[in-house]
Amino acid sequence: MTEDKIPPAGLHPRLVKKLLDSLESDEGGFREMFQESPEKALRALGYTDPWACLQVQMGAKLASPEEIRSNRLKLEDSLVSIHGQDCKLEAQEGYSAG
Repeated sequence: MTEDKIPPAGLHPRLVKKLLDSLESDEGGFREMFQESPEKALRALGYTDPWACLQVQMGAKLASPEEIRSNRLKLEDSLVSIHGQDCKLEAQEGYSAG
């Protein structure tokens, strides 16, 4: 991955549990759905895009640059607190780097 690309954030722990439970049990053909469309499969488990969390309400005022600067570490911790998992392709069965 090139340095200018930002990798995707990890999945929420509850979604990971549902995903692994579904892949393990294969109820309703989940494994096949996941192979055909991982996005569709994750949405079937309740995954939603993060955009709702990042919307600015009409009339809302952004924090000033000074407020962001003085609270930066707290903001960073809050925004990434449920993330941090790696999605290593080489751990997936059948993955080939070449």
